[in-house]
Amino acid sequence: LCSSNIGLLTGLEHLGLYLKSKVAAEMAKQAEVLIMLLALAVSVRGFQLGRAVLPSLRGSRSAHCSATSSLRMQSRPEDTSELGALDRRSFGLSSAVALSSLIFSPPTPVRAERVIPADLPKSYKALYVDKVQDNPDFRKAAKIKEVPMRLPEDDEVIVKVNYAGVILGNEQARVMGIGKNEDLLNMTEGFRTGSEGLGTIVAMGEYAASQGFEIGDKVAWASRNGSFAEYNNVRWGYLQKVDQLVPEALAMRIAGAVSYCMLTRRLRADEDSTILITAAAGGIGHMAVQWAKEVCGSRVIAVVGSPEKVKFVKKLGADVVIDASKERDLAKAIKKAAPEGLDGVMDSVGGEYLNAGMANLKEGSVEKRQSGGKFVSLGFTSQLPHNPKEIREIKTDFDAEALFWSGSSTINDKLQSIYSSFIPVPISVAARKEAYELWEQGKVKPVVYSKKYKGLESVADALEDNINRKTMGKVVIEIAPP
Repeated sequence: LCSSNIGLLTGLEHLGLYLKSKVAAEMAKQAEVLIMLLALAVSVRGFQLGRAVLPSLRGSRSAHCSATSSLRMQSRPEDTSELGALDRRSFGLSSAVALSSLIFSPPTPVRAERVIPADLPKSYKALYVDKVQDNPDFRKAAKIKEVPMRLPEDDEVIVKVNYAGVILGNEQARVMGIGKNEDLLNMTEGFRTGSEGLGTIVAMGEYAASQGFEIGDKVAWASRNGSFAEYNNVRWGYLQKVDQLVPEALAMRIAGAVSYCMLTRRLRADEDSTILITAAAGGIGHMAVQWAKEVCGSRVIAVVGSPEKVKFVKKLGADVVIDASKERDLAKAIKKAAPEGLDGVMDSVGGEYLNAGMANLKEGSVEKRQSGGKFVSLGFTSQLPHNPKEIREIKTDFDAEALFWSGSSTINDKLQSIYSSFIPVPISVAARKEAYELWEQGKVKPVVYSKKYKGLESVADALEDNINRKTMGKVVIEIAPP
């Protein structure tokens, strides 16, 4: 009860402080009392509702992953009720309400001043798309433009970009205005591209300056504001401080942090787990293999698409590496590697790979009080527009694209848990910090693709290499030398 609702209490307490700063002085005390009473009431009700309706967030075993977190939920004795295998918790509801702490932040007693250096450029270059396209051809859609420097909002910093990461699915979805990018359909002035970056803070808004950031700090970030640019305005909450401006630090921001979060928070992998990782030579996949082996101690079965990638992933420590290009029946090849079934699957491909993973995922049983395996869908690259129609339209056990954009989770009739890559912000932030700490301790080694991409002009080249499946590890663009 305490661990699952602490975020809720914190969020509502912050809401109380926010209201306290707005109401008249004589009303402040009453407002705070009312808010705390509401926090207690909703906390109890949240526990009741979560226990009744939310899907299981753990398997039947305790998670023994060596990574620890104050937010990580621990196992508890098995429920002996009729559906005891399903551990219902108020985690989801509590964490969702806890997001109020990101909106209703308490006022800072001593506010820092906005920092705008005199030598801040008046304009800079950025990759822009004038309007949404029917064709996802990034080279034709995106053009380099000179754009005016926008001074930071209260909660923003301006970062001089040194490196930008490439995420193929994000850029194609943005160019075509699909999924969560439908708002771009009405953009009359065009929109920026790029989802993650690494660089140095050069200017700050007042509130951002009060959050422990300073001019000259090295930071990695992920946002929709467009990292394919010489400068980027970024909200302070998206920033992760780093020690060095090296491409590996950027490889950790999404690929490293998301894969770590999914393994430890969703799959809850441990030394007894057998985990399947598809696209294992990619940005997220190569990090997932290392987390699963080096941190969680699991048995790892990896799927790749070429003999060269087999060698690459074997060096990362995978126990079994399957070359899908040589397999007529991928599901049968996985069955051979894991005859007792899979405890967890991390898939970012969809299509045939999704079906093969689901076919080998362990089934649960109400009678035996056992939950089934867990499947995390991180993407659907086989359904992206550059693929042939026959691949895009393969019938699958569930709609990976719809799951991805909805951010939902479900349990099927085999008691198998199916998750999207969405996870509540407080939990993902904690996981990201853990991931960076473990990287700094040398637990994992992010690999940056060996080909060098320099300047905004090279972004299209990098995306096309990704489409043609030439890349291994994280693809990074050098925007400007550190």
